[in-house]
Amino acid sequence: MMHLETLQLFALLVTAFVAIWLFRRIDGRRIAFAASVDSQRAELWIFFRQWLSRPLSTAAFSPSSRFLNRRMVQAIPPGARRVIELGAGTGALTRALMAHGIAVDDLLAIEFNPSLHRYLTRRFPGLTVVQADARAMDRVPEVLAFARRVPVQAVVSGLGLLSMSREAQYSILSSAFELMPGNGSFVQFTYGPVTPVSREVMRALGLRAQRQGFTLCNLPPASVYVFSRDAESA
Repeated sequence: MMHLETLQLFALLVTAFVAIWLFRRIDGRRIAFAASVDSQRAELWIFFRQWLSRPLSTAAFSPSSRFLNRRMVQAIPPGARRVIELGAGTGALTRALMAHGIAVDDLLAIEFNPSLHRYLTRRFPGLTVVQADARAMDRVPEVLAFARRVPVQAVVSGLGLLSMSREAQYSILSSAFELMPGNGSFVQFTYGPVTPVSREVMRALGLRAQRQGFTLCNLPPASVYVFSRDAESA
């Protein structure tokens, strides 16, 4: 455990240096804000600009890597096809979910940032993208309509729960499980060495956590956890 903690703390320092290097190398004037074009370079720049403007509310300075996205998708319970994505960003995980077989009609993306919300709606025609606060998603009309039409089986989160208060963690997780039946799963990645949700929140909501994987091929390296209700709470 100590080795993993040291490695991830070191990776956070590397992230800062890489961020500065990218900022100097990438010329934003040459990158068109064209969501209809599948440009990873443009996507990286858009996400990075948002991180620079809101470093405390953005979980990372770049979109999640395909290796982390693969871990996230693999953590979704077999057979789950009705999914809500939180903190969709520029859609890196969104693409992975669709490639996994989640139909566009069975996926709803929630993004709080107005600029990223506009980007997602252009980038993924036909996908329901809602601009909302995940802490109150169970009170958003579009989200409620999606959940009532067909039961939601999984919520996949790209939010930075590790840096949030216990109150925010509680609001997000309680809202997510309100939208899912008893056997729903909440999939979350974290850059920390342990579960990103406090024990108090897990105890209050009757949740258990299981670490499903870890990848070094991400900046910073990340672990994936799946949260579910205890049998007594379901």
